[in-house]
Amino acid sequence: MKITKVILSALFAIIAMASAYSQTKFTEQKAGHLYYVSVPDYMTKSVTLNDAATMQYINSAKNAYLIVIDDSKEELEMKGVKFASLKDFHDDNIKLLKAEENSPVESKPTEFVVNGNKFYQSELNVNFKEADNLEVKITYLITYVETKGYYYQILCWSLSSEYKNLVADFKKIAASIKD
Repeated sequence: MKITKVILSALFAIIAMASAYSQTKFTEQKAGHLYYVSVPDYMTKSVTLNDAATMQYINSAKNAYLIVIDDSKEELEMKGVKFASLKDFHDDNIKLLKAEENSPVESKPTEFVVNGNKFYQSELNVNFKEADNLEVKITYLITYVETKGYYYQILCWSLSSEYKNLVADFKKIAASIKD
């Protein structure tokens, strides 16, 4: 009987730890012209990732990174830039990422709608060569979002070896955007 109680206690402890570990808490953060994105509590605000980003979060221990770049449709049109579709916005921006010398490979993009906003999402795998010929593999979840007045680029990335542990959080971050 004692052994059964010990085994059951150990089993409950393992289940409790596993459920606590797998439940990431997200907090809604505001940025830019006033848009909101839910960010995991394990990430902290940063200003060092990208000069054009209006939102940046990082967790270097988990190798988890997030930036959001927003573009006003009105400002783009004043500069003579108008996109016929969200796919065109994607195509225009992804070519800059693909122009790198690191042979990036993009997955087939998926399109979906959340809360009336259009999404265009893909993964980009990039191999970087370090100075000592060490190769670093990075995987990005790149999401382009179109709202009534804005286009957003949401880039979440990690080491490719750790990406599978973060991709669910990255997708939740991207789908949470609202303005």
